[in-house]
Amino acid sequence: MEDIVIAGIAGRLPESENLQEFWENLLNGVDMVTEDDRRWKPGIYGLPKRNGKLKDISKFDASFFGVHPKQAHTMDPQLRLLLEVSYEAILDGGINPATLRGTDTGVWVGASGSEAAEAFSQDPEELLGYSMTGCQRAMLANRLSYFYDLKGPSLAIDTACSSSLVALENAYKAICHGQCSAALVGGVNLLLKPNTSVQFMKLGLLSSDGACKAFDASGDGYCRSEAAVVVLLTKRSMAKRIYATIVNAGSNTDGFKEQGVTFPSGEMQQQLVRALYKESGLRPEEVEYIEAHGTGTKVGDPQEVNGIVNIFCQCEREPLLIGSTKSNMGHPEPASGLAALAKVILSLEHGLWAPNLHFNTPNPDIPALQDGILEVVCKPTPVKGGLVSINSFGFGGANAHVILRPNEKKRQPPETCGVPRLVQICGRTQEAVEILIQESRKNGGCSPFLSLLSDISAVPASSMPYRGYTLVGTESDIQEVQQVQASGRPLWYICSGMGTQWKGMGLSLMKLDLFRQSILRSDQALKNTGLKVSDLLLQADENTFDETVHAFVGLAAIQVRLKWLLEGVMDSIRLTWEECKQRCPPKVVPACHNSEDTVTVSGPLDAVSEFVAQLKKDGVFAKEVRSAGVAFHSYYMASIAPVLLSALKKVIPHPKPRSARWISTSIPESQWQSDLARYSSAEYHVNNLVNPVLFHEGLKHIPENAVVVEIAPHALLQAILRRTLKPTCTILPLMKRDHKNNLEFFLTQAGKIHLTGINVLGNNLFPPVQYPVPVGTPLISPYIKWDHSQEWDVPKAEDFPSGSKGSASASVYNIDVSPESPDHYLVGHCIDGRVLYPATGYLVLAWRTLARSLGMVMEQMPVVFEDVTIHQATILPKKGPVPLEVRLMPASRCFEVSGNGNLAVSGKVSLLEGMALKDFHNQLAAFQSKVGMSSKSSLLKEDIYQELHLCGYNYGPTFQGVLECNSEATSGKVLWNGNWVTFLDTLLHIIVFSETGRSLRLPTRIRSVYIDPVLHQEQVGQYQDNVEVFDVVADNCLNSLKAGGVQINGLHASVAPRRQQERIPPTLEKFCFVPYTESNCLSSSAHLHAYLEHCKDLIVNLKAKVAEHGVKLVIPGLETAVSAAESSPTQKGLQHILAEICRLELNGNLLSELEQIVTRERMHLQDDPLLNGLLESVELKTCLDVALENMTSHRMKIIEALAGSGQLFSRVKSFLNTQPLLQLDYVATDPILETLSAKEKELQDAGVSLSQWDPSSPPSGNLTNADLVVCNCSTSVLGNTAEILSNLAAATKEGGFVLLHTLLKGQTLGETVSFLTNPDLQQKHRFLSEAEWENLFSKASLNLVAMKKSFFGSVIFLCRRQVPNKTPVFLPIDETHFKWVESLKEILADSSEQPVWLTATSCGNSGVLGMVNCLRLEAEGHRIRCVFVSNLNPSSAVPPTSLSSLEMQKIVQRDLVMNVYRDGKWGSFRHLPLQQGQAQELTEYAYVNVLTRGDLSSLRWIVSPLRHFRATNPDVQLCKVYYASLNFRDIMLATGKLSPDAIPGNWALQQCMLGMEFSGRDLSGRRVMGLLPAKGLATVVDCEKKFLWEVPKNW
Repeated sequence: MEDIVIAGIAGRLPESENLQEFWENLLNGVDMVTEDDRRWKPGIYGLPKRNGKLKDISKFDASFFGVHPKQAHTMDPQLRLLLEVSYEAILDGGINPATLRGTDTGVWVGASGSEAAEAFSQDPEELLGYSMTGCQRAMLANRLSYFYDLKGPSLAIDTACSSSLVALENAYKAICHGQCSAALVGGVNLLLKPNTSVQFMKLGLLSSDGACKAFDASGDGYCRSEAAVVVLLTKRSMAKRIYATIVNAGSNTDGFKEQGVTFPSGEMQQQLVRALYKESGLRPEEVEYIEAHGTGTKVGDPQEVNGIVNIFCQCEREPLLIGSTKSNMGHPEPASGLAALAKVILSLEHGLWAPNLHFNTPNPDIPALQDGILEVVCKPTPVKGGLVSINSFGFGGANAHVILRPNEKKRQPPETCGVPRLVQICGRTQEAVEILIQESRKNGGCSPFLSLLSDISAVPASSMPYRGYTLVGTESDIQEVQQVQASGRPLWYICSGMGTQWKGMGLSLMKLDLFRQSILRSDQALKNTGLKVSDLLLQADENTFDETVHAFVGLAAIQVRLKWLLEGVMDSIRLTWEECKQRCPPKVVPACHNSEDTVTVSGPLDAVSEFVAQLKKDGVFAKEVRSAGVAFHSYYMASIAPVLLSALKKVIPHPKPRSARWISTSIPESQWQSDLARYSSAEYHVNNLVNPVLFHEGLKHIPENAVVVEIAPHALLQAILRRTLKPTCTILPLMKRDHKNNLEFFLTQAGKIHLTGINVLGNNLFPPVQYPVPVGTPLISPYIKWDHSQEWDVPKAEDFPSGSKGSASASVYNIDVSPESPDHYLVGHCIDGRVLYPATGYLVLAWRTLARSLGMVMEQMPVVFEDVTIHQATILPKKGPVPLEVRLMPASRCFEVSGNGNLAVSGKVSLLEGMALKDFHNQLAAFQSKVGMSSKSSLLKEDIYQELHLCGYNYGPTFQGVLECNSEATSGKVLWNGNWVTFLDTLLHIIVFSETGRSLRLPTRIRSVYIDPVLHQEQVGQYQDNVEVFDVVADNCLNSLKAGGVQINGLHASVAPRRQQERIPPTLEKFCFVPYTESNCLSSSAHLHAYLEHCKDLIVNLKAKVAEHGVKLVIPGLETAVSAAESSPTQKGLQHILAEICRLELNGNLLSELEQIVTRERMHLQDDPLLNGLLESVELKTCLDVALENMTSHRMKIIEALAGSGQLFSRVKSFLNTQPLLQLDYVATDPILETLSAKEKELQDAGVSLSQWDPSSPPSGNLTNADLVVCNCSTSVLGNTAEILSNLAAATKEGGFVLLHTLLKGQTLGETVSFLTNPDLQQKHRFLSEAEWENLFSKASLNLVAMKKSFFGSVIFLCRRQVPNKTPVFLPIDETHFKWVESLKEILADSSEQPVWLTATSCGNSGVLGMVNCLRLEAEGHRIRCVFVSNLNPSSAVPPTSLSSLEMQKIVQRDLVMNVYRDGKWGSFRHLPLQQGQAQELTEYAYVNVLTRGDLSSLRWIVSPLRHFRATNPDVQLCKVYYASLNFRDIMLATGKLSPDAIPGNWALQQCMLGMEFSGRDLSGRRVMGLLPAKGLATVVDCEKKFLWEVPKNW
């Protein structure tokens, strides 16, 4: 198969108009990535400020490519570039594009879309359809095929970043498979729409500093860039130049990847490359250099380069050279493959590998960069001639790889030739031609380059209207450029006759090899005659051409050879032909009718000489013509005619027809159809010699626009031709007698023929150049210039829709506060329990929209807002976006922000500039001087936001930006974190904070806001921990605030009604002392006393009933039993069971029947008021609080034993769930899990887990290490109590707690339940007494720390598992000098685990409890304990606090944190529920108001302060109200639809505003009526006398 080669290339790249400039930038290490506003304002939307851009994409030679102006304006600039660059690439290959017309040449273009299409097709009213044909992606290829008339495949290919290299691979394979014989392959990318870059940025693909730091450790993404590159692929036989041979090319795709579609697959990249090399039979070590994809991303570089190492560096070899053009120019995405190819081709042509930029520290994830296996080219490095590979990978997984072999035709040294060379040029403009002339003269020693230039010089003048030529290889400065006047001009040759011969004619032309060889062929033709033309020319003297034969042969030879060279290509008297006929003397006849007034005469020498002399005497111009002494074209020649005819017939035995282009000057036109005229016969030529020359008649046939070339050794007929022919004809000689260099003259005239638009094959004059040209032949494409006199539309950033949705005049912003959204910070703007979009957020949206519409960067654009009105608030849901639409009206400067079609905010916004900006700066300068004068801040952030919280501002951390301010809220410091929404909102906090009262106010109007973000950044200050802040100063009189580069004037905040919510009612508690040991609990409950007495009555009946069966039942406490009332209803629980037994008729088997009843009714014990009394009271809560207080973690593990019968889980969890930070891990256990099945749903909902455990056995698994073990054994007697208690203790951690609820032996309730649940007369298992329990606790290593005993014999024991004793440290803290603080610091700084006991014994109001609670939260806080003596009775003793006392030893052994002694009892302070009803009282003085504004159900009569009225103002008096009116204003205020501050006067903070009119009586009893500003809905009002009138008696 014939090789496929790259035969031409052209391109436009960042900061590079052409490939020559691109090469210079590459070689000199120029960073082609720049920061400017050619496409958009640097930094817009937070984008990196740098990117790679083409210099000017508004220029396009539309007329050359036949593009209508309307089409050109709406044609994608990418397509405009491709048209020009593709033409340059064809010319670069030395090929005239016209020669490709109608061929099967294909076109493949790699591109990822048309951003211009979106901008050019926005407004349906302006669409003409041109944007479709100009921007549709297929047109990027199809338009090229259309323009060049190419019949092969035509495709636009999009594989993202690998598009152009995949296009190259497709074209290569198409040529291989015979689909086409040549191909144009292009890649193009332009950055027109900033939103595209924003998407790449949001994906995390872009480098923050706008640089592709390929292979470097600092690589953090890539930089976007532009490019347009086209290459010409041909078969080797067609190529005039070969940049490189494509050895192989291929592509594949990653397929599915767990990491995501954009994650590169190094494995698939390797698979592709390995397959291509295997298919080509190449060894990896043959590769000298790899142009990598190398974008500089964290993931991409290691995946690619480590794969390269795996393939190419697994053998002994020199370091593999590697580079990436993206480091120099950025990443042009779909065009990147061909941009990389351009770099490779330029490097091969110049013999140097271009260096990379931004490579300083090797990427640690690419080990081969550090161990020398790979070498990143960082300086120009000589090319050695090995294979080259190019990678290109799309971010969707499409991979491409190409293998190249460099051109093996060695570089040719500059030639030194003494023969001048003609170079012909054509171009679109004079400058375009002049530049190519300049390059040809600069490279005059490079004949391959000159030959290619001449090959492409024949483009028709209709396309290339300017032509030029120059001579190289000569010291003469010969060059000329002119515009071709018209196309299709005819070329006429004038072959002069005798008289143009001269010594030296043709001599200089013999230097042209072609001319010399032609003359030598003439010698060969005349060898039988004895004549040798070369000798005639080279050895001529002054008389050589006086000989007729010599003159005739010399002239004929030169004329034939001149015409052949061009291949495409007599003495006169100034008289008319008729005048000449009349004046000619005898023997002299007119011989040539040269022109209207010029005739050549012929005759004997003497006669002609005499005639010429006479004419001169008569003032007629006359001049002798050298004719070698022969009177040609006269009757004197008739004598030789027969001899000449005979000789010529031997030369022309078979006459051929004369061409119609051969104009005869020897036969009158009337006889042109005769046999004599039609053939080039011997007779014709004899006739010519003996008859006059009708030259003038012949010239009449030359068209008026002809190019006339005189073919003769001397330009004899120039004057005649100029007088005879039209001025529009171009008349050119080829040689000139006595010219210093007739070769230069000849070449110059050939160049002039080229100027006329007629193509001259100049290369045929010189030795042919062997194609393809050698390496290093200069590129042509960089020097092709276009007619760029006109600019065409290029979409700008502002031409694209600025919002995500909506019309062109609106921008839509989707606000989403979900956790993954960048707007999540807005959840901190919580007002009265709802997340509202901040008022300042609307302003920032308008600011952003204005900046977008002006194409400016918001952070650099000063702005002013005026007359802002907030119409309604926007509530933000927890999930889902809320669209806010911003509309700008540029003419009026108005803006509107709306949500869901409802107007939210309106006002004016405009750019702050000019004098307004200057005045603002002056005001801020004055403000800066006030900052230091402001009073010292006294309130910190916590104080400020606690106060605001009470008003209903529930700001989260992101909106708590006021770090400090003074109490007047006139100065302070505000946090700056770069977020304008939170910063501006925080400034409003200062203003709201200064308002008196605790009403909730929301912004409704702002007179003006001035912001200069640039000045703002300059004034930022530092706070603690390097936090950035701004000083803020507020002027309450002017209602103005300034901070940094911001000034807010005239904020009006209206009082807003508080929500009738969903607010959790407050937990009302009292903080009181509770002893650890309490007896007679619940004794205040009359209900329980009555219930117990009723049970005792039933027990007496039971006792009597079983006595009938010989059973003596001993139940203590029945002595006080009284007969229960008959009407007492039977309740559930124990009372119900007893009543059932009393109603039972026993049949003799007492124990069995009792057991059946109790078993059947046992469930009622769980509902018994007595058995549950302690569990449903504060006693259980206080015990749980003690356990919780002695923990240091917020996680608490609780295990409940015997939960099936005890069922403590609901009670324990309900008490502990009031603790907001506590996390409970509750495990309910029972020996038989089925007993909990009825409660399974309740347990699951409560987050309680289940486990099986019989406490008779030791705990295992997760049933250990508990903070608290609880067990309710009040409904049954435990069997082996000692063993069970030991196992309960084993389930707790050291220092953990065990809580038991049980009944006591020897009490009415305990003995009764013991008998009922175990009716064994022997009573082997009974409840234990208090003493027995304490004994068991001691044996189980449990310390009893609290006991709660009811009046009816139930008890709660709280025990603590003992911990190893540690020597305590006691520290008295009573002294008010606080020197003990330092001692405390030293003790806690000690690494020992000794408990620290703080003792406060002499100060009853010591704050030791609060301090201990705080210290417990600090490091080493778990060591803190306290003893606090808080006697209320002054006579109470103070307990000893020395460790030697037995009492203190017990306290230390219990190891409780809080040990408070009060009047003989140890305990602690606990929060207990506060039962409190709303106070009501009877009064004559009351008014009506809503407790919650907006909630009519909260209307109440409220005690009026007028009951304390004192008559201090004689103009005000009290009146009793009989009738009060209900006004519309009252309804609006009560329902919350009218803000209190809408009423004139300072009523916003008043409690009551209802009622305006009343009638009643004054204190003297007069009937009166009056008007009030408010508080008229009342029983008594205070009214000004001037608004009080007596009611007429007849009313």
